[in-house]
Amino acid sequence: MSSTPPREILVDPDLGELPARRVLECVFVLRPDGPILHHHLEELRVEEGGERIVYTPSGQPAAAERARCQIIPPRVTEFDRSQI
Repeated sequence: MSSTPPREILVDPDLGELPARRVLECVFVLRPDGPILHHHLEELRVEEGGERIVYTPSGQPAAAERARCQIIPPRVTEFDRSQI
């Protein structure tokens, strides 16, 4: 029996719901025009429930130690275009 992982999205005030993926404490977001944005958990509010994980900007800055973050964004193919 396989379970479907929850759909992750970031709610952008200007662009609406965007596909997102969390890797450790980083959240990568695919913009409609192609670039992948890189956020950190302390910059976001996280709401988990049901089949979705929703990230929204919190207005908080990234922690100072994040300046050296070397996490590589997931491949674009990791974002399921059918959910965009």
